Amino acid sequence: MRKAFVWLGVMVGLAGILPGRGQIQTRSTGQEASPAASASASANVPTIKVGSAVAAKAASPAPSAAAKNKSMQTSIGAGQTVVKASAPSAYWTDLVDIDDDGVVEDNQFLLDNKRGVLYTYRYDDFKCADGTTENGDVLMAIYTKGNLLGMPVGAGWYVVGLKPGQCGEKKGGTFGCKFDAKGNFKVCGSAVIHNDSGELDVVVRKK
Repeated sequence: MRKAFVWLGVMVGLAGILPGRGQIQTRSTGQEASPAASASASANVPTIKVGSAVAAKAASPAPSAAAKNKSMQTSIGAGQTVVKASAPSAYWTDLVDIDDDGVVEDNQFLLDNKRGVLYTYRYDDFKCADGTTENGDVLMAIYTKGNLLGMPVGAGWYVVGLKPGQCGEKKGGTFGCKFDAKGNFKVCGSAVIHNDSGELDVVVRKK
């Protein structure tokens, strides 16, 4: 009888530390996924390059001497990629190579000083998960010094508006990624802009 009780105790102990059926053990490594791995983990997520100009704009979020169309606006973007500012904010347009492709694009900028976020919008190329190139609306948010969320300066997110059929999406939709201050993607997936906070929710959708 003693042996039976001993074996029973061992089995109960193992049951407490081993995962049961249907459970998956996860472990945080403290390392972010690479851009390719993060993007490919979700189906049909379009990607863009976060260029060096993003960090530069985060450090000095002001219009250049060549900037045009300066005014106060309450929103920025087009189509499915529109975000509202917390209050009327400084708006301007400028020619900037925001994605380091060697070509300056006509970018719109909106500086929400209350949130500490510089938003930028452009109509540009992007890559689908299968490697094909499409074009459409691209909205990006870049955290500046003193932002409300305490995010690193230069970190942010972007969202792309897909039309039906683009990147294999029958119904289209909004997809994007969050990135760190070095431009590395942290998480990518289907995305929703929240105008009350000016932030982006990303839902990773597995293939």
